[in-house]
Amino acid sequence: MTTRFGDALRGYLDVVRTALGAELSGLGQVVVVRDLRGRLRLVIENRPPLGSVFTELEQKLALVAGAFAGGGLLWGDDLLAPSAIFQSVDLHLFEGVSLLERTAMGADWTRPPLPNLAPTPPRATLYGIKGGVGRSLALCVWARHLAQLGQKVLVVDLDLESPGVSTSLLPADAGASFGIVDWLIEDAVGQADEELVRLMVAPSPLADGTSGSIWVAPCSGSSPDDDSYLAKLARAYLDLPQQGGGVETFADRLARMLDGLESEHRPDVVLLDSRAGLHDVAAITLTRLSSMSFLFAMGTAQTWAGYRTLFRQWQRQPEVGKRVRDRLRVVAAQVPETGRDAYLSQFEQDAYDLFADTLYEKAGPENPDAFNFDIRASDAPHHRLPIYWSRALQDWNPLRNTVSDEQLQGAFGGFLRDATELLVDPPQAADDGDFAGQDDPA
Repeated sequence: MTTRFGDALRGYLDVVRTALGAELSGLGQVVVVRDLRGRLRLVIENRPPLGSVFTELEQKLALVAGAFAGGGLLWGDDLLAPSAIFQSVDLHLFEGVSLLERTAMGADWTRPPLPNLAPTPPRATLYGIKGGVGRSLALCVWARHLAQLGQKVLVVDLDLESPGVSTSLLPADAGASFGIVDWLIEDAVGQADEELVRLMVAPSPLADGTSGSIWVAPCSGSSPDDDSYLAKLARAYLDLPQQGGGVETFADRLARMLDGLESEHRPDVVLLDSRAGLHDVAAITLTRLSSMSFLFAMGTAQTWAGYRTLFRQWQRQPEVGKRVRDRLRVVAAQVPETGRDAYLSQFEQDAYDLFADTLYEKAGPENPDAFNFDIRASDAPHHRLPIYWSRALQDWNPLRNTVSDEQLQGAFGGFLRDATELLVDPPQAADDGDFAGQDDPA
């Protein structure tokens, strides 16, 4: 019988868990390492006394892992750098056994948060497990709303492989000289200097007529002669070796870039437009940048299945789930024009079931401080912030067309109110008139 990927890990962990109380007892840290091909190997910190025999344990591990067996036991003194295993930031407890995943991508979903340089303005990540949910449009509307409240808003377009929000906020002939990908390329050769950071943002005319401002850091600079975006993107996700050893990961670099933008431009609030799906950029923005994360969802089986895949990963690593769970809020995107009450009722039930099955804890007398909410609790992470589908906004370009405040409030009013309360405590806004585009500023 063929042993598949998931079965191999389960069987391997069962054998190791039993051995921890027997032949592996007293030998220090015991770590299961799963490599890039999914092969499993057991690494043990302290070598046992001479004469100890582990032949039977090695045979059991090889048998349960099948083709995913990675070889015999390894001891700490066999390793050139034992700390890379026993002190790795990716080491976590999984079903009672220490597990270290060696992956080509996705490690940032489970890594610890990155430190921010003070002062740090409040950050919000807008994210969707699937595309096409109106995330970028909502970001534009929210940025304008915050500007109406007198806020200086910095919008950072991190959807590097499908730039969108920056093109909705900046005219083609008035963008920033450089973008996020330019910074990553220049940083790789030590040229991400203060001048570059200053030239990475441009003001959006969407804030015209408000008491605040919107500044946009796009994916790419605005030079019409530069056709090298794909060449830059192919090199953007690099980890960089450091002098004296060690590596600065792509996540570390992205966090350093964001700190630099905030330090240079001093925004009151930062809105991050994340890449959709289970992408590394999404992992960094949701779990590592200390941002409030708004999870855009539609009431479809595909949407909830996608989020459940992500939430189950956090459930398997409770230290990560506990870190992110109170910074999550669900957005009911594109609520249909008809049957809204029934749609939202089912949506709320599905969102509650997602959290209750994964990130919520079981409440009871023995656990009075359990992270748990009633299905109707308005302060719960699963509580939906609605955005209603509107025919008038379906093909709206924020820089070319004018829509009224009434139309925007009808579609986005609940989301704008609740999201703003969650993120900032802004001053009262004056009446700035209609929400207008570039051709007809309010």
